[in-house]
Amino acid sequence: DEFDAIVVTSKNAIKSLEFNQIRPNLKTQIYVIGKASYEAAKKFGFENVYLAKNSHGSEFACEILPLLKGRILYLKAKETVSNLDKILLSKRVNLSVINAYENTEKSLDISQKPPKDSILIFTSPKNVESFVKNFGWDESYRVISIGKTTAQILKQFCEPQICEIQSINSAIDLALLIV
Repeated sequence: DEFDAIVVTSKNAIKSLEFNQIRPNLKTQIYVIGKASYEAAKKFGFENVYLAKNSHGSEFACEILPLLKGRILYLKAKETVSNLDKILLSKRVNLSVINAYENTEKSLDISQKPPKDSILIFTSPKNVESFVKNFGWDESYRVISIGKTTAQILKQFCEPQICEIQSINSAIDLALLIV
C-alpha cells in the first residue's frame, strides 16, 4: 500500500504475489509487459492495468517513464539481463526493486535434445543458458526470440527472428510462417 504504482515484466511477478499471499491495494496502477502479464494482473484483481505498447524492456522503460509518479515498486526476477531498473533509476524515478521470483534450471537427458532443423522458441536469456547447458547447440536450428534481450544472448549461436509482440502465441505464429 505504500506504493503508487507497480511495474512487472513477467506474469511470474503476479504469481509471486499469489504464492506469498500478498494482497496489495487492487486500485494501485500496474504497468505490465506482455499479454500474459496483463491477463495475470487482471485475474489477480488489479483494476488499473497499463499494457505496454512496446514489449521490450528498454523501450518499455522509456514508454512508462512519463507516466510514473510517486513511489514505484518493480517486482522482478532474481536474475535479469534487462536494464529496466537502471534506466528508471537513472531518470530519478523513486523506484524500489524486489526480487520477487527466481527462474531455476532443470537438468534434462540428452535424449530430449531437439532434432536437427528444429524451430526453437526462447522466452528468456535463462532459457537459452539452460538449453545450451543441457544440449549444446546445433547450427541447423531455426530460432525465434520472444524479445530483444533474449535475442542478444542468442546471437552468439545464431541469428534469431524476434517477435513483434512478446507472447508465446506470437512466437508460435511466427514459427508456423517459417516451417
